[in-house]
Amino acid sequence: MNSDPLDDLLQKGIEAAEKGYIHSAQVLLGQVAEHRKTPELDSYLAYCLAKAEGHMHSAAKICHESIKREPDNSLHYLILGRILLMSGEKNKAINTFQQGLKASPNPAIINEIKKLGLRKPAVLKNLKRNHPINRALGRALGFIGFR
Repeated sequence: MNSDPLDDLLQKGIEAAEKGYIHSAQVLLGQVAEHRKTPELDSYLAYCLAKAEGHMHSAAKICHESIKREPDNSLHYLILGRILLMSGEKNKAINTFQQGLKASPNPAIINEIKKLGLRKPAVLKNLKRNHPINRALGRALGFIGFR
């Protein structure tokens, strides 16, 4: 079974981008982009553009276009969220990650959210988070699977 060389280049480019080898990823993904245009490829190229050259606005715009073309692909939300984090827009990034999880479950988005250290809201919002009643209710609801 022969695999398509473009698919191999695409996979190597994605792996390079995920490992942080942005310049290598740009070269590999750029070679694929000469022959093929997909929303996934556009999103990864946008990530490389933001990470290597700092063009956050144009990279985010490209990701928004990819989301319009494939709204159920959580990968685009993941990459857009990462770009928003790089540009210092944490709240927008969190919202984007949450939208991505609604589109389809993605362990990479869950990892990004865990890195941010997000906490669930207090059970009783009119009490402080560290109030003993809030803490006890949170533990109890978590134990029975409602939290």
